[in-house]
Amino acid sequence: MDLGTNTFHLLIVDIKEDHSFTVLHKQEEFVKLGENGLEQIGDKPFKRGVDQIGRYKKIIDQYHPHRIVAIGTAAIRRAANADEFISAIKALCPMEVRKISGDEEAELIYLGVHQAVPLNDQPVLIMDIGGGSTEFIIANEEKIIWKKSFPVGASVLKEKFHHHEPIHEQEIDNLTIFLEGELQLLISELKNFNINHLIGASGSFDTIAKIIASAFYEADILRGKTSFIIPFEKFHWIVNDIVLKNLEERLAIEGMIPFRAEMMVVAAILAKFITDKFKINKITQSSFALKEGVLWRIIQNENS
Repeated sequence: MDLGTNTFHLLIVDIKEDHSFTVLHKQEEFVKLGENGLEQIGDKPFKRGVDQIGRYKKIIDQYHPHRIVAIGTAAIRRAANADEFISAIKALCPMEVRKISGDEEAELIYLGVHQAVPLNDQPVLIMDIGGGSTEFIIANEEKIIWKKSFPVGASVLKEKFHHHEPIHEQEIDNLTIFLEGELQLLISELKNFNINHLIGASGSFDTIAKIIASAFYEADILRGKTSFIIPFEKFHWIVNDIVLKNLEERLAIEGMIPFRAEMMVVAAILAKFITDKFKINKITQSSFALKEGVLWRIIQNENS
């Protein structure tokens, strides 16, 4: 389980002797654990989180797994009452629960993406927009060259900047100025590289891929794929469309994952900021991210 600031993910797999795996069950549910901020899990999100683990436990019990691992990211690593929350969910579902640092989160995202997207010796920029943080990784096929987690997740940005529907032009300007400041370390680092390929992992990029697939391709074009090349001009078209719409209109977009509609405006602005700032001209969506990276590490450790 990936216990994110917004979303709780469940992945149940059958690991084969050759270290490959078959997905038995995959699910994500919008919990909004960080609804009241990242410093404290509020009473209502605390209860929602525990209730969701209870629902996942019923699914898990159907498969009798030999090991259950849960990873806590931004909200769980920062909240003052995170240990209380961990105790509550472990009482409900006995399992290993780990709070991971932003650096380890970035590393695990790379391990997940590495399985999904063909890489070579040329560095790429990997980006994972979470609820509480966004991870950036510069890497190639062989290794991570640089990585950092920044506190610019979709929940954080929405809380700070997106207060009107549709978002006001001034809010967009304020958000852009904020990103310029917050991402200075990334901006400085990328001056050392000639990178034009962005790999986007997790929910926001999954959503963009689904909307583009619904609008321009066969409905099932994404089925069974671990990655999808997002045409650059279509990326900009859908980002602009998302930003101009209010919540009701975003929910009506074919392919929109409903619980992501609320956060997609700031996520789209963040993604566009990166592509514009670094003159990106190729975008790939990765269906694998943190939880698949955790799985890869488990497989490697158990067979080392």
